Amino acid sequence: MSKYYAKTYKQDFTAVFNHKDCTRYYHELMKELDLVERSEIVAKYSERCLLPIFKQWALELNKPLKFVDMMCAYGNDTLVYTNAYYQEDFAKTWASDSTCYQLAKPRQLPVETLGVDKSESALQFGKKAGIFDKTQALDMNNLSESEAQSLKEQCHSANTLTMNSLGYIQEDQINKVIDWFSGGLEPGMIAIGFVYPYDGPERVSRFKQLLLEKLKFFASVPMTNIKLIEREGAKYGPEFGTWKTCYYEMWYLTRIA
Repeated sequence: MSKYYAKTYKQDFTAVFNHKDCTRYYHELMKELDLVERSEIVAKYSERCLLPIFKQWALELNKPLKFVDMMCAYGNDTLVYTNAYYQEDFAKTWASDSTCYQLAKPRQLPVETLGVDKSESALQFGKKAGIFDKTQALDMNNLSESEAQSLKEQCHSANTLTMNSLGYIQEDQINKVIDWFSGGLEPGMIAIGFVYPYDGPERVSRFKQLLLEKLKFFASVPMTNIKLIEREGAKYGPEFGTWKTCYYEMWYLTRIA
């Protein structure tokens, strides 16, 4: 657990993230805490505004795009972008251990996927279910020199990189990922999610400033995120106001040609 995570008083979902498949993640986070609504908002935005761009990149490069999901958990964010997964699609497949390895929709573009996460269970599930073509088990806060070099290369070669759950990662590591991705030579877009109040407005401002220095702003999409438990709201209240729900802002930026 990162020092920053410990300061944010977040709910502890360790057991959920280490379950053998996605079913606990779906029921306890996506459904019970309304995270699945966020997924559909992003999926529909991606279908309308991003997929045409990604398909054109694949055509121009004459190869499948490389998609990297950083802190991927069971792969719900990958499915949102690559398979245009809606709430009904997650309900059909992820709600039961008898269906969770089946995909309700095929991939919507030529793409190769890489999932990066600390949870071996989540990565194994994602690969077995066909969400990830490759996986890499990493503790982002404790990278060895060789792991850091490997991750740098993956970020350089990625055409699309999505990163959420910033509250789990130390700030200098997030800065490195942004810097590594910006150094890629092919067309590329980063999708990075900011969660309020978890990520902290000052911390988010620093990330945004770095992103705007390194990349070209494309769009932002605001939405609600999960419900806060009473203990979380009480802890955040004195500094930020009254919180019953946390809020999510997705930023999209492209590499500067």
